[in-house]
Amino acid sequence: MTNQVQISIPFHTIHHQQIGGTESSLYNLAKGLHQASARLTLAYSDERRLAPEFRAWIQTSRVATQMTCRIPGPKSGRFLEESIFELRRADDSWVLYPNYFVPPAWGRRKPTAVLLHDIQYKLLPEYHSDRRKKWLDYYLPRMFKRADVVFLISEFERQQVLEFFGDEFGRKCRVIYNAIDFERFGDGSATAGAVVAAEAPYILTVCHQFPHKNVVTLLRAFELVAKSDPRVQLYLVGKQSEENKQFVTRSLSEQTAKRVRLLGYVSDAELGTYYRNAALFALPSLYEGFGMPAIEALGLGVPTLLSGIASLKEITLGEAHYITDPTSVDMWASGMLDLLADPLSRAHTLQRSHKIRALYEPRKVAGNLLTHLT
Repeated sequence: MTNQVQISIPFHTIHHQQIGGTESSLYNLAKGLHQASARLTLAYSDERRLAPEFRAWIQTSRVATQMTCRIPGPKSGRFLEESIFELRRADDSWVLYPNYFVPPAWGRRKPTAVLLHDIQYKLLPEYHSDRRKKWLDYYLPRMFKRADVVFLISEFERQQVLEFFGDEFGRKCRVIYNAIDFERFGDGSATAGAVVAAEAPYILTVCHQFPHKNVVTLLRAFELVAKSDPRVQLYLVGKQSEENKQFVTRSLSEQTAKRVRLLGYVSDAELGTYYRNAALFALPSLYEGFGMPAIEALGLGVPTLLSGIASLKEITLGEAHYITDPTSVDMWASGMLDLLADPLSRAHTLQRSHKIRALYEPRKVAGNLLTHLT
């Protein structure tokens, strides 16, 4: 019975707006566990590190919380905060560490699970520092040994673990897809709706401009799209900084750059409005362990164009449109123009959106997770 499972999640890894999809996935999972009647406790050292919407949910849901030792300084302080949390564990209930790190155990071992979001550094080592690669090569085998269960977010990631770490560690792994809380996107009436409704059609992407996100290819493809369609714009949701502004202007002509909007971080309700009003959603990533924005767009009925990489095909159930060569500017431009010109693409996506939403419903995902802890 799921309501017999007592589980704590230390949220020390969360620093709002600094860890991208990991943050949203943890919020969604916590909500699902609460809905599934798990005896859930959320541990954190500073509530200001959590998103305002999630803090409000904690208050209204009356979920149990535990305040823990706060270490000031950079995000890496979370390793020490989690280690202190582990040291002070007083009972034999489950703890789910949400971002690959399992602290050393003192005394008798207690039930421990961990979420490993991806091992991208093995497939794209050129995007990671030597220091980070050495740390992960040193630490991940120890994580596999310490954890009783390792949760992975796609079958694609399980295959990578088997390839790079072998059957011994692979046997500890269970695939639990990320939960997607569509209620957090509101009904589309947020302030952003008044902005986008009166403007030209736009292509939307939601991602940080890390190298593996391949945003530069999308920008160059948009240059071609802009020449063919004088109305369409490109909206980028994610970190807004001077560096990112310069990244856009360097990648585009001056005229096309004026048709790109860097929206920065937006609220959940505003993001829902941007999704719903988009002519299409595009995600050009070279690597994703999961790819939450792809599911969010499809679940809200937005025509969706994705890199044809294994993980994105897996999690979208083949319901999106895919680019076979994610590095091809011409393919992205052609794919976007085809979708923009297809009057039936939105209706077809809406017809299939219920299947996507049902698969990633937070309570269902949480229930699947809990079956591995009983």
